[in-house]
Amino acid sequence: MARPTKYDPAHCDAVVEHMRDGASLTSFAASIDVARSTINEWMGAQAEFSEAVSRAKAKCLAWWEKTNRELAASGKGNATACVFGLTNMAADGEWRNKQEHEHSGPGGGPIKSAVDVSGLDPEQLKALASVRLPTDR
Repeated sequence: MARPTKYDPAHCDAVVEHMRDGASLTSFAASIDVARSTINEWMGAQAEFSEAVSRAKAKCLAWWEKTNRELAASGKGNATACVFGLTNMAADGEWRNKQEHEHSGPGGGPIKSAVDVSGLDPEQLKALASVRLPTDR
């Protein structure tokens, strides 16, 4: 027999209110005396709560961005804390600390590479010539 859930629809407004000043979803869980995993379960089971958490995360990120802009303008405060706040609170969006690079050749095509075959014997050259690369058609 399962325990009754502590979920209350009032948590939807409460999570938005809690996170609007930059607080985390984990600290919200602590404030209502549940585990972070419980919050995840509610997000999966309660569509309205999942939507509220999305709004709360947006408000949290807005707070961190505003705080970071104020810090940059004033030169006061702790820049490192803001960097960690932004990259951790919004790692799935604009503030993630990850770069992606794509390399391509002329016109966006494949990169052609030269292979030094000067040290290969005739049998090795023949074997190499028979290899079809994915870019060969």
